[in-house]
Parts: sequence; structure tokens; C-alpha cells
Amino acid sequence: MSAHISETRVVRGACPQDCPDTCAFLYHVEDGKLVEVTGDPEHPMTRGGLCVKLKNFAEHHYNPDRLLYPMKRVGPKGSGQFERISWDAALAEIKTRWTEIIAQYGTQAIMPHAYLGHQGTLNGLTAGDAFFNRLGSTVAEKTYCESGSSTAWIMTVGPTGGLDVESLAYSKYIIVWGMNMLNTNLHAWPFILDARKKRGAKVVVIDPVRTRTAKQADWHIPIKPGTDAALALGMINVIIAEGLVDQDYVDKYTVGFDELKARAAEFPPERVEQITAIPAADIRTLAREYATSQPSAIRQGVAVERSPGGGDAIRAITCLPALVGAWRHVGGGTVEMPIWEFPFKFDFICRPDWIKPGTRVVNELDLGEALTGAMQLDPPIKSLFVYNSNPISQAPNAGQIVEGLKRDDLFTVVSELFITDTARYADILLPATMQAEQYDLMVTWGHLYVMLNQPAIPAPGECVPNIELFRR
Repeated sequence: MSAHISETRVVRGACPQDCPDTCAFLYHVEDGKLVEVTGDPEHPMTRGGLCVKLKNFAEHHYNPDRLLYPMKRVGPKGSGQFERISWDAALAEIKTRWTEIIAQYGTQAIMPHAYLGHQGTLNGLTAGDAFFNRLGSTVAEKTYCESGSSTAWIMTVGPTGGLDVESLAYSKYIIVWGMNMLNTNLHAWPFILDARKKRGAKVVVIDPVRTRTAKQADWHIPIKPGTDAALALGMINVIIAEGLVDQDYVDKYTVGFDELKARAAEFPPERVEQITAIPAADIRTLAREYATSQPSAIRQGVAVERSPGGGDAIRAITCLPALVGAWRHVGGGTVEMPIWEFPFKFDFICRPDWIKPGTRVVNELDLGEALTGAMQLDPPIKSLFVYNSNPISQAPNAGQIVEGLKRDDLFTVVSELFITDTARYADILLPATMQAEQYDLMVTWGHLYVMLNQPAIPAPGECVPNIELFRR
């Protein structure tokens, strides 16, 4: 009897989670089973490193609680009582219920809900946009995150990704503003260490909390939460007042300098000290060092937008590199979310041209009000289709959402990996694939690489990718 020789394969992939780093994967498969997921050492940004969230990523695919087949609710809403049905039966039920709803209330009585449970271009938050736009459903506005910062960024510097994070290795002065990089963008930190070692770079962290990253900085500047715009304007005030402006760059490549100068004049360091709790002397030192240590870089974190006026704070911070001519240099400038560099034609994927004039828009943050009738929508929401999200756990007013999901006249469909808090209220459950089981193109909001994720193992049971779900 011959000995069994196992088949071993390594397949390239990428992390699907909502994170700036989007790690490059190597899927290790033995005899058709995913046994390990490691980092790809050949990726120039992530360099083989994975975060702790991916420690059990392979095992997660075989979780015994995973949803493997279409299911239909057989108990009260929220009870989690379901029975297995076929895909044909599930799709037929959805078609029947939606046909009835559309006949009585119109297509806008149907609303999708999706976000970044998956970050892929094919299976991510826009996977169903073309389908629902063609259907004519209510348009779900997805502004959980980043809408304020993206608007501010485009208004200030246009649709550019900004500073390439890898070029931090060439910087001489690095400000990490509102980001605990060692916890949330750890693959960028080695480039900062390179800059320190090879160029003597000074690292400054602006953060209300003495985080892991702040402890590793040369200078931690604690700031009163929500006062970032005042600090940026105070720095601009000093740079202009002390003649540290790169006037040639400003004259050639910017507009609005006189207006910015007038606004910044209202924020001398002494006033900014009262607002931010940062000593005026430190504000002056920060501004001088930043302006005179070229190339200087600012890595902005999403925390900056997480307060009233956050968008304006990002605009003020983003003005700083142009003021001192930092954009002239490799390693100079600023970056927040470099998503604008990716050459994807998202309109081709999402098909906004299929949205009919006058179609209703409901923000996903208002889901609770939409479902309970507090918004007094006409027509009311009569069906909710949830994928790549768990609104009970991630949206505001969870209690109100639960109240809405309990409605007997609301037909809820959820595509999921597990029976989540939201999925417990579904009338129909549909099984989704995990990352090692599907193709996707992964973009990122932390570096400039696009990665192909290839399926390494077959999907279990009757799970299907989102892109196949909406094709059906």
C-alpha cells in the first residue's frame, strides 16, 4: 500500500478587512484544506507582516457556527429560529415579496444596507449598487466614515492620493497627527524608523492620549480633543508671521493664500493655547521646525474627522505642506486616505447613471428612524436587504433599529457569514463566502497597491460571493 502524498499549494491573496494596511496574504492549502495564512514577504509595503486580527484567519473559515445554506425564519423575529431551504426557494420568496411590495408601494419601499464588512472592489460595499440602482430602490447613503475627510481633502488638494506612505523613509520631520500608527497602520512605521536611522528624522505625535505611538515619538504633543483646526491655524499664523512661507511655491501652485492669511491672523499662538491646551511656545517651536526641516511630512489619522468641525480641521492641516513647499520633495507633503490614486472607474461598477431622477436618498446612519416611521417616509420602507454590515452593532440608535426590525410588515433579507445580531431578525438568510473562497481586487486606504485575491479553497455548503448573489 503506497503512502499518501499530500498536495500542498500556496495561493496569493489579500486581507478583506476595513483597515489602511490591507495586508498581502499567502494561503497555504494542504489536501484542499486551508491550513495557514501568512504574510507575503514580497509585498513592498506589508513585507510579510500580519496583524493580530488575522491570527486565526484560516480556522475562521471552518467555524462550526458558520452559515452554509439559505435559511428561512420559522420563529418570532429575533429568536434566531430558522430552517434550511434551497437557493431556488430563497430567491423565489424574495421575488414574490418584492413583487408584492413594488406593486403596492413602488420600488423605493425597498432599501439596501451595506458597508465595509468587506473591502473588495467586487464583493465589498458597492457590490449591490448596480443591482439596486437598476431596481430603483431607495438609495442608501453610506457615510459611516470618511465622507467628511474625503470632502475636505478634495476641496483642498483635489483628487490626489497625496504623500506616498513609503516615501516617509525620505522625510526629515514627520508629524503623526491623530493616529496611533503602531496599532492601526503598523506597516507604515518601519518607513519612519528608516527615516530616523538614515536621515535623523524627528517624529512628532499629536494626540490627546499617550498612545504606543506617542511613547515612541521624539515629541508627544497632547491636544484637547476636537481642537486640531485651531492648532493648524496657529502653525500657519507663525509660519506666515515669521516669513517661513515658500512664496515661490505658493504663487505658482496655490490659490487662496490671502484668504488663508487673513483667517490664520485670528489665531496667534496665545489664543490657540487657550483653545488647545498646548503652550504657545510649543506651537511656535512646532511651526518653525516643521517649516524649516524639509522634506517634512504629516500623516493624518481618521481621528481628526471624528469631532465637530473635523472636516475643516483636515482642510487646515492639509494647507500646511503647500505653505512651506513640502510637496516639492520626495518625503514631503501629507496623506490621509490615498484612495484617489486608484484608477478604478467606480461609476462603471456602481452605475449611478441608473438612478432615476427624484429617487429618494436615506442615510444609513438614520436607519432606525427610517424603519420605525420617525422619518415619515412615503413610501415607507417595507423591505431591507443587508450585506457586508451588521447595523445593530455598527449604526447609531441600535434600540431603534431593533424596534424597526421587529415589524411584522418589514421583509428583511440578510447575506452573512454567521447569524449576527441583525441576521437574527431576517426573514431570509443567504450564505456568503469568505475571502479564501472568492476572487476580488483589493484596494486600500493606507498605501498605493492594488492586490488580486485568488480563491484558494472551494466555498463550503452553498455559500456564494456577493457578486454572484446579485447576478442571481
